[in-house]
Amino acid sequence: MVYANVEDNPFTPSFGEVPLVMAGRGQLLSEFDRAFSSQARRPSLTSLISGARGTGKTALLTLVEERAQERGWIAVDLVSLPGMLEDALEQTRSRAAHLLKGADDVRLTSLGVGPLSVGVSHSDQGRGNWRTQLAGLLDELAKHGVGLLITVDEITPGLDELIQLVSTYQLFVREGRKVALLMAGLPHSTSMLLRDQSVSFLRRAQQVRLGRIPDFEIEKALRDTFAHSCKSVSEEILAEAVRVIEGLPFMMQLVGFRMWEEGTGGGLIDDDTAREGIRLAKEEMKSRVLLASYQDLSPMDRRFLYAMTEDPVDSSVPDVARRMGKSNSYATQYKNRLLEQGVIGLCGNGRVRFELPVMREFLAETDEGQDWSQS
Repeated sequence: MVYANVEDNPFTPSFGEVPLVMAGRGQLLSEFDRAFSSQARRPSLTSLISGARGTGKTALLTLVEERAQERGWIAVDLVSLPGMLEDALEQTRSRAAHLLKGADDVRLTSLGVGPLSVGVSHSDQGRGNWRTQLAGLLDELAKHGVGLLITVDEITPGLDELIQLVSTYQLFVREGRKVALLMAGLPHSTSMLLRDQSVSFLRRAQQVRLGRIPDFEIEKALRDTFAHSCKSVSEEILAEAVRVIEGLPFMMQLVGFRMWEEGTGGGLIDDDTAREGIRLAKEEMKSRVLLASYQDLSPMDRRFLYAMTEDPVDSSVPDVARRMGKSNSYATQYKNRLLEQGVIGLCGNGRVRFELPVMREFLAETDEGQDWSQS
């Protein structure tokens, strides 16, 4: 049995919220902790994080920010949208206000009497272009030995302001400033950014690909999370939940949340009730994650996936190509596209599998999937 002791649902299947237990990211978080605590610059301070929907990119960024702040850094969080550069300045000034002189410092320079006259001067902070303004803020932080962490979520590769931010960051690193940059996005977005010649130095940055979490880590996280609530599930249900979750962090939170919600009162959630929670979580996974991923795909991307559904576990590209009526080289192009989007993953010997849980079931329920099964 798995037991618990508080009344609030401890699972968090919401966008970007840090879970009570961050499954499978211990080693990665330790690397970031060492980077923020070290006097020497470490590779983790410039990281590009990629992963399919539901792999926990935003939650990871949020948790890394919190841990950086615990180690004395100032952290600003940006979204890749127009206005992000000004947002970076405003957040830095606000969050480091206790260390900075202030953008509009006014100093008394003279005082006269009869008639009364006052002379004042304004600080120069805030003047100059974006780079010089941020450099001035970094100079002030450096006086206190404080670094600046900038995180960017949902990167948009073609956004001029993002390219300007990354290019300027490179100059700050060359100047020896205490600054870090963590960016996150879908695999195809990070790949496009890496192909941009104006920020080619990012190819030497730390690349973090968030994929499936091992089942034993998922089981441990479920146990540890349930241990903070007033309910429990049987070992049989725990095993069923792990199989459905298939290593996806969002799915783990969703399955746990729905099982917990379906249970009434405290104590053991009976197996039928827990299975209803798992069923609801699967349906929600289809509508919240799989549908959006599916709509991003081209018709031939989808055809590749439907061809995979004829295999019970994983697929070989030659088999998929034959079912598609295409050559191996043609099918390989779409295999690579789907790998880049995080929809499928490699599983040894060149074989591929669905990377997102419930995808096989989702495809079978679509109109195209039903047509495929009859072809």
